[in-house]
Amino acid sequence: MALFLLFAPGLRAQEAREISTATRLRKEPKGIELVSLPAGTSVEPKRTRGDWHEVVVEGWIFNRSIERTRRDGFDLVVTAANGENIRSAPNGEVVGRVRTGTLLRKEEGRGAWTRVSRAGWVPRRAVKSAPRPEPPASVEPDSTEPVESGALPTQAAAPPPPDGVSTDTGRGQVARETALFAAPEGSQYGTLQMGAPARVVGRSGDWARVQLEGWVRDSDLAPGSDVSLGGVTAAEVRADPPRYIGRTVDWRLELIAVQTADELRIEIPKGRPYLLTRGPLPELGFVYVTVTEAQANEFRSLQALEEVTLRVTIKAPRTRFLATPVVELVSRVVE
Repeated sequence: MALFLLFAPGLRAQEAREISTATRLRKEPKGIELVSLPAGTSVEPKRTRGDWHEVVVEGWIFNRSIERTRRDGFDLVVTAANGENIRSAPNGEVVGRVRTGTLLRKEEGRGAWTRVSRAGWVPRRAVKSAPRPEPPASVEPDSTEPVESGALPTQAAAPPPPDGVSTDTGRGQVARETALFAAPEGSQYGTLQMGAPARVVGRSGDWARVQLEGWVRDSDLAPGSDVSLGGVTAAEVRADPPRYIGRTVDWRLELIAVQTADELRIEIPKGRPYLLTRGPLPELGFVYVTVTEAQANEFRSLQALEEVTLRVTIKAPRTRFLATPVVELVSRVVE
């Protein structure tokens, strides 16, 4: 989990390093991808583990895109539905983009902006020695809205789309025959043919969420079928509850434990079993999945931290005290 560093003050010359090629900062080596780092970003190296460097990154983020938290010893969490840009200064140059759910440490605040930092892991081959940077010019606090806050310029290394999808962030078309999935690493819906129109509406790691439009024969639709939505994030559910409450989604989740609801979780009947999970991946928050006793026994047989894709119905966008969605298990998606 991480943010960006562009000429951070306090870096010693012998410690200065630079990202030599566009890469991604991860929570652990080969772990969840959190931040897109463009070539040229300055970082402060820490430990080395095999082919990986632990580095500290730093930058400025707009206050409306973050919330306070005390989770895992951090101060802030990114809550913007589609992630947020990181800048070299308040309303300055965009140097990268951080994923929704990333935990951050607060360094300082200036008006509507906060300077944050985070440690994470990058491949050793993507880091090279950097010349000593000049001290950054002082920046006056800027309380204005960020310019193009939802967009990442091409030079700032936006996450690349998967094979078969145009690099256009708006309207595009499929470049070659490719599979269509319900969620990243989830079940396959079908196949898109070359030339099919596809609008990119979001990205997550090496995946692009696309919006399609077309026609099917009415006789091929099952009456009353409850089609699950793909690619919906927990942040989107919290941002627009009326749109998603009662809808069915396929979410990739990391199973942590089977627990029993108490009086603090008023959204779940007291005594009912539920799954404590992390996700939907690659988001880093938590999700409560209510289950029956029989279903609970099935999940007790699984190993902790095992990843599963579940078809669930959204019951609440968050609990009374936490930003944790509550969903009800429909079925486990066969992978």
